[in-house]
Amino acid sequence: MKLAFLTYYIGIDEEVRELLKECEVASFTHWKQVTGRLSGGVPRGGTHTWPGYNTALQAVLREATAAKLMEAIQRFNAERRGEERMDAFFVDLHSVVRAADERDDSRDSGE
Repeated sequence: MKLAFLTYYIGIDEEVRELLKECEVASFTHWKQVTGRLSGGVPRGGTHTWPGYNTALQAVLREATAAKLMEAIQRFNAERRGEERMDAFFVDLHSVVRAADERDDSRDSGE
């Protein structure tokens, strides 16, 4: 299993949510407003000097879903030259305890 951690400008949140839906990511945690600077972006600090916010999202995924999402993000970023893009990190997970087990939720939520 993998932990996908995404950071991106809050203004592209709808597009990212659509990408998650296309990749069948059913379960995730979202931090609406975070500050910082993405690898290819401008600083966002919610101030007059650095206006706006980024947002962060994490999801625990099966290997196949993580690979599908990684490909989709690479394609998304490649198509957006000169526009807002996202950073994505995929980390191997050794163990997970979930609120729902496989009998409770058959969607791809990392079981």
